[in-house]
Amino acid sequence: IDVGEQPFLYSSGNYGPGYVMVKGIVGQKYVFKTLIQSLGFKIAREIEKHSIDFVAGNVTGGVLPGWQLSEDLANRYGKSIPFVYVRDTRKKGGLREHVTGLDNNPEILPGSKVLVVEELVNFATTTINSVKLFRELGYEAREAACILFYGNPIAIDELRKEQINMTYLLILDDLLKVAEEKSMFPNKLFDDYRNFLADPLAWQKKRGFEPVATGGTK
Repeated sequence: IDVGEQPFLYSSGNYGPGYVMVKGIVGQKYVFKTLIQSLGFKIAREIEKHSIDFVAGNVTGGVLPGWQLSEDLANRYGKSIPFVYVRDTRKKGGLREHVTGLDNNPEILPGSKVLVVEELVNFATTTINSVKLFRELGYEAREAACILFYGNPIAIDELRKEQINMTYLLILDDLLKVAEEKSMFPNKLFDDYRNFLADPLAWQKKRGFEPVATGGTK
């Protein structure tokens, strides 16, 4: 968790008290695989296998979790679960693809059902953008998953409006409780995070920032 004195600028254009570096766990293979296996177990328990035909990882943080999740779900569901990854914008060079692994893939049929994966979800904009993209391409997109969900009320509302089901392994408030019990960070940080989660837009306005309700990434 970033503990700087200055508000953290998310790539959505919004500010918040800090950033939880979930993507950094890829360097710790045992921890990374354990978390993804746990997420895969939860998904398999809550989502029927007929609701997921392939997995899409959002660049960059969702790529490795998405790929590992596609492997784990294939084993749990007992069927092939192909993997693709999605950029927030189309490539400027090369083949200029927006989704890599999708074109001419005989394992992914028109109308297939996709699970969009991120490492963490705060404002949920990239998740929603990817869901909309797959819907435009003719696929059924209703399921999303992440390791850490902030529980941001704006994200909850936007996901509900877009009829997206978010399955997550951890929620930020629970993570804060553990860190607080272990006195890992100053009390002010925990207060700031909880005030932010209660009302992200008001938190920013109080500090002189013009909030962005949606847009950008995370």
